[in-house]
Amino acid sequence: MPCSKREVEKDLIFCPYLLGCVRKKAPICEICSWDNPSREEELYFKFMKHLEEVKANLARETPTQIDEFWWEARIEPVKVEAPVSKIKAEVEIAEAKPESELEKVEKIKPSITIDYHLKRLSEDLKETILRLRNEILKLDSGIEEKINKTFIGYKSSRMKHYFVHLKALPLKHEIEVRFRSGGPIEDPEGLSKPIPKSFDTPMDRRVRIASPDKIPYVISLLKQAYENLTKS
Repeated sequence: MPCSKREVEKDLIFCPYLLGCVRKKAPICEICSWDNPSREEELYFKFMKHLEEVKANLARETPTQIDEFWWEARIEPVKVEAPVSKIKAEVEIAEAKPESELEKVEKIKPSITIDYHLKRLSEDLKETILRLRNEILKLDSGIEEKINKTFIGYKSSRMKHYFVHLKALPLKHEIEVRFRSGGPIEDPEGLSKPIPKSFDTPMDRRVRIASPDKIPYVISLLKQAYENLTKS
C-alpha cells in the first residue's frame, strides 16, 4: 500500500522515507515505493509528537537540548545473541529478586496536569484556556477532563469518546479548539473550519482563538455540538 500522504500543515505532507515533511506533489512522491502502512503510522505519530516537543521547546525563554528524532527512528538496537540456558538463568534470577521500595516508587509516573500546558503560554493565553476550560465543564455535570502532553480533552458520561480537545499553540499565540459537531452547527461568523480527514482524528471541526473575547461564541458552538451528540 503506497504512502497515505498525511497532511502535517497546509501544503506539507509527511514522508515516511525522509522522516519529515515535503511539499505536496514533490518529486520524491513520484518515485516513492513505500508499502508499509503500519510502520508509516508509527513514524507519523512519533514525528508529530516530536514536532510538538520542538515547538514547545522553542517557545521557552531558554530552550533545552532534546533528543534527536531521526536517530531514534532510524537506528535499530544491536541484537546480541546469548545461549538459551544463560538467558533462562538470568530470567529466573530476576524473577526471584524481590522488588525494592525504590523501584516501586520509580514505576509510579506522575500524572500530567494542566500546568504542563500553561507553563508554555503567555498570560493572556493562560486566561483564555482556563476560561474555556471552566465554560466547557459547565456544559454538563457529567463532563470530565483528561489531560495528556498533546491536548486537554473533555468527554461526558453520556458518550464514549472525547467531544472536544484544547490544543495550545504557543508559537502561533493561539488556542485551537477541536470538536465533534455531531450534526449541523449554526456558525454565523464562520469561525469553525472543517478538519481534513488526513489529520486522523475523530474531531471534524476546529476554531482558533487568541483572546478571551471569542469564548462565548466558541462555547455556543460547543453547546450545539454537545446537544447533537447527546440526542437520544
